[in-house]
Amino acid sequence: MRRSYSRTLLLAAPALALLVTGCATSRTAAEEEMAADLTARATIVPATQAERQAIRTQDLLTQAAFWAEAHELNPADREAALELSTVLRRLGSARQAAETARQSMALFPADPDILYAYGAALTADGRGTAAIEPLVRADALRPNDWRIQNALGVAYESANMRDQARARFRTAMTLAPGEASILSNLALSHAMAGEPEEAERLLREAIARPGADATVRQNLALVIALQGRFEEAESMARVDVSPRVAEANLAYVRSMLTSQRRWDAIRGDDGAR
Repeated sequence: MRRSYSRTLLLAAPALALLVTGCATSRTAAEEEMAADLTARATIVPATQAERQAIRTQDLLTQAAFWAEAHELNPADREAALELSTVLRRLGSARQAAETARQSMALFPADPDILYAYGAALTADGRGTAAIEPLVRADALRPNDWRIQNALGVAYESANMRDQARARFRTAMTLAPGEASILSNLALSHAMAGEPEEAERLLREAIARPGADATVRQNLALVIALQGRFEEAESMARVDVSPRVAEANLAYVRSMLTSQRRWDAIRGDDGAR
């Protein structure tokens, strides 16, 4: 059985991650280990809907192995393709997530969920410009879905189209007021534009919302560090990551702040996009 997997998107400093209702990092050597683990943990596909529902409570690696086998047995299984793409993206395997959704689009060309999954995976793989077209198509099919609006905002930001990105984030917020991932994405748009105070305000609002995850807190820690408040930032960062990782992230920020290109590195003007 084929099972190869990759990892996800960062649009700025090491822990400043835009959220497409999921997280992102860059592809690493750990992919091979993860792929081997998935292959070893493959199981027989449960036949009932109850069993399919139950798999969603398992860890992501178990879910990935389950849906990969279901998709392997029946590539026309829409649910399996959609779930596999989503889980792969959440695991950081953005390239394989995009390929899974792309193949499914041939069978379901007007399915907004598949189009969304494809666009979100492309953005997570650093291909925000390419993600815009399928996400716009998804939006036309389902114009009141805040997830699609949020994903479009991330894609536009990745493509350096900031006005369009913020317009989409604002639309998403009208559809889902107070949604933490939207607030976090808008905050990071401000951070990457060199507006850390506004970014901090929005992230503090996001972190107080239900559903805010560790990524929001880490983004807030980095934004605080970018303003030179390192002790406060380190204390917050250590809630979710090891002291070594927290210190490494803050060391990166310190080095960036001593550079004449201080905010250029955040904006992505150095070609990081």
